Amino acid sequence: MTRRLSKEERRLQILTAAKKVFIEKGFAGTTTAEIAKAADISEVTLFRNFQNKQEIFMECIRPVIYTTMEETIEGSTNLVPIQKLEQILYERIQLIAKHADIIGLILREAHILQEWGEENIIEKIQAILRGIMDEIGVSSAKQPIVMRTLLGTIIS
Repeated sequence: MTRRLSKEERRLQILTAAKKVFIEKGFAGTTTAEIAKAADISEVTLFRNFQNKQEIFMECIRPVIYTTMEETIEGSTNLVPIQKLEQILYERIQLIAKHADIIGLILREAHILQEWGEENIIEKIQAILRGIMDEIGVSSAKQPIVMRTLLGTIIS
């Protein structure tokens, strides 16, 4: 007899399957029927756990972007500015290496996130880096080139 999954386990099952489908087909190219099939459930079960495809998509990407950035910032509050910058850059590079497929998906779908009113991820990272550059004394004249270099390093 198969054990019935808890609501949290079922949601995780759906999100794991959805990530694979979204990465392969993008947001617009993915249907809820495909997500349900990949999760080996019915669409009815899918909609018992999520309101719509947008919610599933956001739940797939939110931990990679927002939670980890917030954790990094909170974990670096006691550091001097240059150490804080080093910590954030190190963490971002580690994150990108670990979740390259999800990061690629997020960058490809950034326009959709903006349409939904989600905070622009790049702008959020820029604001954090700009604040750190101010703290360590990088002149405002040099900040644009430093920013492009840092973001180029993080994103590429």
